[in-house]
Amino acid sequence: MSLYTVLGMGLVFVGMVLVVNGAWLLGIGSDRDVAVLNYFVGGLTFLIALWWAFGGSASEGTPFNAAGTLLFSFTYLWVGSNAWRGEEDQRALGWYCIMVTLLAIPTGLVVFQLGDIGLASLWWIWAVLWAAFWLILAVQKTEYTGLVGWYTLAVGVLTGGAGYVMAAGLWPWA
Repeated sequence: MSLYTVLGMGLVFVGMVLVVNGAWLLGIGSDRDVAVLNYFVGGLTFLIALWWAFGGSASEGTPFNAAGTLLFSFTYLWVGSNAWRGEEDQRALGWYCIMVTLLAIPTGLVVFQLGDIGLASLWWIWAVLWAAFWLILAVQKTEYTGLVGWYTLAVGVLTGGAGYVMAAGLWPWA
């Protein structure tokens, strides 16, 4: 399997979890219900990252691909854990999100330099999303929760669509 088809498979589910998490931020869905999909997507992306990091010749991935994917894995596992436990104080997760933002921006630049403007654009869109999570979780600007919920939904649809195109082998920058 090519790097892009595996990435696409993962991004289809990342898109789904972002749509569900966006709806959750808008007050739709229960904490434990949302946790289930976050655990699944966190686990799936974790397995993809392990394969890329340690799969040897069976994988076209690299530790760089794995590291970027683990940013997603840990985010969803943490969101799932907080949702399952009904955690009110999510400031630590918010601070994690700003650190991810600071990694996602140059990751987009590296991917852009490798010639994939589509994936680079996604990295920058995700960087804005993680920064928005930092704003509502760490800085506790909860008046923006609705706006962040709608942005999360939109990013989910975009991510899922891009993942579908990658998984189908039709990504133009592959």
